[in-house]
Amino acid sequence: MTNVPKFGFSAYLKLINSNPRPQRTIIRKRYTPSDGGFDFHKSFRSRVQQVSFQGLSVEAVLASTQQIARLPERNSARRALEQFFEWKDQHPGVMEAASSLAFSSPGGLFKIEFTPDFLLRIGERRTAVHLWNTRHPLSGNFVRAALCAVAVRYPLENRPEDFAVLSLQNRTLYRWSESNRETSALGERLMEILDMQFASARAELGLPASPGFGVSVPTGV
Repeated sequence: MTNVPKFGFSAYLKLINSNPRPQRTIIRKRYTPSDGGFDFHKSFRSRVQQVSFQGLSVEAVLASTQQIARLPERNSARRALEQFFEWKDQHPGVMEAASSLAFSSPGGLFKIEFTPDFLLRIGERRTAVHLWNTRHPLSGNFVRAALCAVAVRYPLENRPEDFAVLSLQNRTLYRWSESNRETSALGERLMEILDMQFASARAELGLPASPGFGVSVPTGV
C-alpha cells in the first residue's frame, strides 16, 4: 500500500492530543512531500542513550549539550536531561534496551511506531518507557489509551510487563497498567476516528482510496 504515513509515538501522542482543526492540518501535511524534516529531540534522546547504555557520566552528557548548535534545541535538551536525571535518581536500577513496535491502524491508513527509550523495573514491573519532551498538553487518559494500543499488539517474546510514557515537562509517568477496558477501547476508537480523517484527507487531495477498512482488531492481552 502506498502513501501510508507513519507516526513516531511522540508525534502520535501530539496528534491525538490536538483539537480537530490542528489534527486535520497535521494529517494533510503527512501527504506533503518532505525530506524527513529536522528532529528537534534527536540530540536529547541520543544523550539519554549514552548515559543508559554507553557508560557516559551525567556530568559529561550535560556538558556535551554545549555542542548543540541551535540555542532552542540546546536549552530544551539540557532541561529535559536535568528532568530525566532527577527522575532517574528516584527510580534506581539498570536500564536495558527494548524492541520497538510498528503497527497499522485498524483501517490501514496510517502506521504508529512505539520506540522505548529504555526498559527499567519500576515497582514490580519491567517497564518499556518512551520519553516525551514536548510542551504540548497531554491527556493522561489519551496517553494510556495509546499505550493500550501498543500493549495489545506487542509480541509475547521478550515482552515487557508494562508500557509507559514519561513526560519530562513535569516528570509524570503514564502507565499502561493504570488503564482499564474502557481505556483500551478508547485506544482503538481513537485510531478508527483518525482513519476516517485520513480517508477524508485522501479524498480532498485526490489520492486513491486506500483498501483496509474492516481489518480485524486484536483482542485482549
